[in-house]
Amino acid sequence: MSVTKQRDALQLLQMIGSYPWYVEKFIEHKKTKKNSPSTLLGYLRDFAFFFRWMMTEGLTSATDVKEISLADLNELKKETVESYILYLQESHLYERSVLLTNPTKSSRKEYSDRTISRKISSLKSLFHYLSALAEDENGESYLTRNVLAKIELVTTEPTPLARAHAIRAKILIDDEIYQFVDFVCNGYLVHCQTAKKQQFHLQNRDRDTAIVALILSGGFRVSEIVSLNLSDIVLEKNQLKMIRKGRKEDAPFFSDWGKEYLARYLQIRNRYRPDPQEDAVFLAVSPSNPHGHRIEVRSVQKLVKKYAKAFGIPDLSVHKLRHSFATQFLRLNPDPHQLQAQLGHSKIETTMQYAHVLEDALSKAVNRTT
Repeated sequence: MSVTKQRDALQLLQMIGSYPWYVEKFIEHKKTKKNSPSTLLGYLRDFAFFFRWMMTEGLTSATDVKEISLADLNELKKETVESYILYLQESHLYERSVLLTNPTKSSRKEYSDRTISRKISSLKSLFHYLSALAEDENGESYLTRNVLAKIELVTTEPTPLARAHAIRAKILIDDEIYQFVDFVCNGYLVHCQTAKKQQFHLQNRDRDTAIVALILSGGFRVSEIVSLNLSDIVLEKNQLKMIRKGRKEDAPFFSDWGKEYLARYLQIRNRYRPDPQEDAVFLAVSPSNPHGHRIEVRSVQKLVKKYAKAFGIPDLSVHKLRHSFATQFLRLNPDPHQLQAQLGHSKIETTMQYAHVLEDALSKAVNRTT
């Protein structure tokens, strides 16, 4: 288990005691479905938000989240849940209006349509479990009615071309891929305004460049990169052994140019002074642990955002690096099945989303028909 998953699992263990007993039952049920600790934490946060809203609205006599009873949930009406959705939507609209009139002022958290849908989906999942899946010692459902079953989520699904247009501005295409890697390696230093920041960058730039180059030359997930051990690298074949989503063993490839940056980092890896038994490929140090230890997912996400902002594409994220590789792959190798194997997708439909980013190819195809 990665450091991030271990931390999320620990946080989950610490938080669950603050929730009603039936939520704990729900979480145990979801664990059997192999939901990640991060996903389970998301459920808890969504439940806590709704429960606190219930207390604020006087929908329960409980003064603590843990005290909210099944009877409280059983008595909820459709109009009540719709009021909660309206509350979330109004918070979203209020925040937008405030930011338009006064960008420095923000008194409420903004909830995107996607976030609102997720919050309601979490509740739907809980209520479905309590009314249809779980049962008490008498074989009866915990809830006699499922009010969330009466709530329809209306989501506006963008067309593939609309999604492609939105993605295009947030990924790297063609030479931008190599320019970004070179920027991390050679260009970012001028953006370090203090000697301390310069020193920090120089200490970590070979590691950071190797991480960015590896993702861009192989399309790997950040969790896959962070979880890599030295024994997982087959350098002579440009391959990485890894366990992918669904606990599938795989050995995808990376490019020759990515290999150069990885090999350079491996030569200086011992500068992080790892313990002899430390097998993690990518290391980090901290004030509490000066010996090199496995870098965390959040650290990689932050370093990519830092470089992306300085590079001039602030919306570029570590996941968009994977998007960049996939899009470039299809530009040069129009075989989605090969890309599916490289990315570790179970369904070809997931892979095909990257084909829609190729707007220029579609434009040329249209011109050939006229």
